Order: sequence, then structure tokens, then C-alpha cells
Amino acid sequence: MKYLLGMRLPESMNDWVIRDATGPGHNRRYFTRGALMFVPFLVVALLLPSPLWVKLTLIAMMALPAIVFLGGLRSIYLQELLADNGLDPHIESGKQLAEHERRAEVYEHKYRHRAA
Repeated sequence: MKYLLGMRLPESMNDWVIRDATGPGHNRRYFTRGALMFVPFLVVALLLPSPLWVKLTLIAMMALPAIVFLGGLRSIYLQELLADNGLDPHIESGKQLAEHERRAEVYEHKYRHRAA
């Protein structure tokens, strides 16, 4: 719970924090945690005395912007999470690192071999 509330974990947990923030499934975990924050609002919307279509429309009006903001702020949240735990905030996930290396290799092949 301390981790989810933004508190620093002991240094012995740094490997776990890196795996949680950048390892396989990190996007799924991030969006699940973000969605859980909106569950109380959704329950209140379902308890309102109104037709079902009004409740569903209200839920959609709350959920869609929430998903957009969660997606837009994902990288900032992960950088802050890593920095709060005393880690390099620019650690890349395995997929991001592989894509970065692939692009660097294409660039080297396309532009750098001409300089010689």
C-alpha cells in the first residue's frame, strides 16, 4: 500500500520497483490501478435514481476522459515513481529498449557508413 500511495520503498525492493514499472505487463498494471481509483464514482453513479441509460451515459462521461488522462500521463507517472524510489527516472522497458536499439541500428546503417 505504501508503494501505491507514493511512499518510498526500502532499497532492497529496487529491483521489484523496476520490474513493476518497466517489466512485462507494466501498462496493464498501470491502467488497472488507475481504473480502481474511479470505482467509487462509478458505484455512486449506479446508485442514482435514474434510468439505466442515464447511468451508463454518466459512467461513460467519467470513464473516457479518465482513460485518456491515464494514457497521457503514464510516462510522467512512471518517471516520478522511479525517481521517488531513488532510481533513474529514464529507465526504459524491454520493448522500448529493443525499439530504441533497432532505430539506432537503422540510423547507423543508413547515415553513418557514408562518413568513411
